[in-house]
Amino acid sequence: MNLLKILLAIIVLFIASNRVKAQKIPVLSEINCPITQNDLLLSGKLFASAPPILLRVFNEDSEYAVLQLGKRKSSLYLYFKIFTDNVCVKQEQPLELYFKNGDTYILKNSFAVNCDGTAVMELTGADIKKLNANTINSIRFYTLKKDYEFSPSAADNQNLKHYLNCLKVYKIRKKQR
Repeated sequence: MNLLKILLAIIVLFIASNRVKAQKIPVLSEINCPITQNDLLLSGKLFASAPPILLRVFNEDSEYAVLQLGKRKSSLYLYFKIFTDNVCVKQEQPLELYFKNGDTYILKNSFAVNCDGTAVMELTGADIKKLNANTINSIRFYTLKKDYEFSPSAADNQNLKHYLNCLKVYKIRKKQR
């Protein structure tokens, strides 16, 4: 009788473990990730990007910037561009993030000196963790002539976190031939 109970218990555990293994892990499309990738190359490498987040310059009606996340190889990048003529940005120019909890976080531009208002920051694991764990209250970007301030909305913060998580798991596909 004890042998029968042990055998029955082993069968129940075997069936239960097979059900756990059979559960499907959601693929990227099932968690609604709006990541796009085409066959264009960026510096000779394939890349993927999330939709841009449009930000209005604080206390200005007609000055805007875009914040966009992208992935190249296994690295995540934050692209930031101000849509105003002749905005010169130095390499190592800081993008300061002020969080609702009072913390300040600085990302430095790794893109070359330009007057297009463009900055690119390669995000480290610590950067991604910090962005996911906090809500951005304001963003300050310093250029050679003027300092810009932006106030992302709750939806912008939510989208930023969602796009970060999507890009973290996204696999860059090989170029279609």
